[in-house]
Amino acid sequence: MTATTKNKKGKKATKTTKKTTSTSPFKSHLQFEKEIREFANKYKTIVVNQAKRTSVYFEMTCYNYIIRFYENNGYDVSVENLQSGKYRYKCSPSGIQSNFSHFLVSKKVKNRRMNFEIQHNVAIQSSQDDEIFTTPDIAIIKEGKVKYTKDYYDTKTTFSYVENKDLISFCEVKQFNPFPELLFNFIGVLNELKKEYMTDDGKEESPPHIAPSLMISGKPNKQTKKIRESLENRYCINIFYDLFYSATYTFSKGNVSQIRNTGKKTSS
Repeated sequence: MTATTKNKKGKKATKTTKKTTSTSPFKSHLQFEKEIREFANKYKTIVVNQAKRTSVYFEMTCYNYIIRFYENNGYDVSVENLQSGKYRYKCSPSGIQSNFSHFLVSKKVKNRRMNFEIQHNVAIQSSQDDEIFTTPDIAIIKEGKVKYTKDYYDTKTTFSYVENKDLISFCEVKQFNPFPELLFNFIGVLNELKKEYMTDDGKEESPPHIAPSLMISGKPNKQTKKIRESLENRYCINIFYDLFYSATYTFSKGNVSQIRNTGKKTSS
């Protein structure tokens, strides 16, 4: 970029400023709102905007990209449980699933239609201990398997959850530049929710589903690139970087074959 000024003698002097490339893991709210609005228009629905923080906007758009993944893999997609005629994202673990919307994805396999729900911030039973739960940002579950109980909290507040046997896969969303501890913490969540995926072969699902995934907004450095390569070689997972700027391509139809599914890794 150049700027022109005049010196005391009236001569023009040109000042050059160097253009820099941002590596910030942040993005304008207006950009997010535009993406979410376009997504809602595609499914002929209106979104209740509950977002106040950039991290919430990012989580909402990542949820939308998982819907796109299933659509690009030949699933039929429909909006479920509108609230007063509007789509309501569940942007935190608080509240129960019946007060929020979700998507249903379905696919025909050998003359049988199989249905799954893409839920947002629902508690999932541990694969290690039936008495404990954790809440991934996005969960792919069998249809109609959200349960409710008043026995979980001392206050008898209603608790909504999914039994581990009904969880297919999950995604965690992080609005950060990647760093080693963030990546290794995801493996702890994987071990808690899908211990059978603690192997490169994973567990075969039919029809195929996205493997457990860590979705990160920011750009990696040399170290975190190496860690991702190591972890993806050891476990049945995806680790996505730079999604603020690469998500449209990453989850495009042309790139869908590069995303790891559940089950044994295909030979390249």
